[in-house]
Amino acid sequence: MRNIRNILLSLMVAIAGVIPATTSSASATDVGGVSESSSEPRSTTLPSTPTKWKKVPFKMGPSIKYWKKVAQCETGGDWQDKGNWGGGLGIAESTWKGYGGQEFAPHPSQATVLEQIIVANRISTFGYQTKNEYRTLDDRINRRPFFRDPVGFTGWGCIKNNKYLRPTRDTTYHIKLPVGKQFYCPEFEPIFKKYGLPWKVFSYIAWRESRCQPGAVNATWENGQLVWTLNKNGTYDSGLLQINSSWFKVLKDNFGYEPNDLFRPEVNALFASWILHFSSGRLRNWNFKI
Repeated sequence: MRNIRNILLSLMVAIAGVIPATTSSASATDVGGVSESSSEPRSTTLPSTPTKWKKVPFKMGPSIKYWKKVAQCETGGDWQDKGNWGGGLGIAESTWKGYGGQEFAPHPSQATVLEQIIVANRISTFGYQTKNEYRTLDDRINRRPFFRDPVGFTGWGCIKNNKYLRPTRDTTYHIKLPVGKQFYCPEFEPIFKKYGLPWKVFSYIAWRESRCQPGAVNATWENGQLVWTLNKNGTYDSGLLQINSSWFKVLKDNFGYEPNDLFRPEVNALFASWILHFSSGRLRNWNFKI
């Protein structure tokens, strides 16, 4: 009996060292390639599973496919256009500043395509919580920053004057989310907002995928070699939003980051935003149907 108990304890310790990711982790639908990492697995305590759900609305801005069409009309697709209405989407400098574009670059032409899309989605869809702008002196004293409302798509002349560029559907979707604060990761929600992710949805995804643990990974290594992974296809998932290893080449080619960088919440959210806006799967990469 003592030997059996020792074996069971050993198994429990081994299992506790791995984050069990669901099948909903962000898998690559557009690219392949599995990379190895020498990272050690992180552990976590798993709270209870949700039992009550509520259908809630959320906003999701258009994808790269849509904004590329707008850019082609506005600037001939020149994402480095340096005019007063700069970047590929022709965003005015004052608007760029007002909707937080200077978090990314001083001028739209100096920002990446993803960053320009993030700001365009703030302007059209999400709005923006300013950092140092206040409506009144009382707001400043009580540190209540000004929320700049979204203005829709008509600020772009190409969209306003071309019926074929008007969004074919509303940017409001509905999804079932669990009831209860324990099923979310509020400490990371400002990062999700910064990178143009539907923050409440991704707050739940972060809980579901990693239990709010930035260092989560669903695999184990010995002497730098991958010896076990929960995924049947041999890939593994890393970080807060469990980015699949089949995305590592895209991560390196587009951002210059290594797999271990995904353990940083900012990098994990940034790349999740790339997946959401640039991949054909969009939110389906995390097994959400909308």
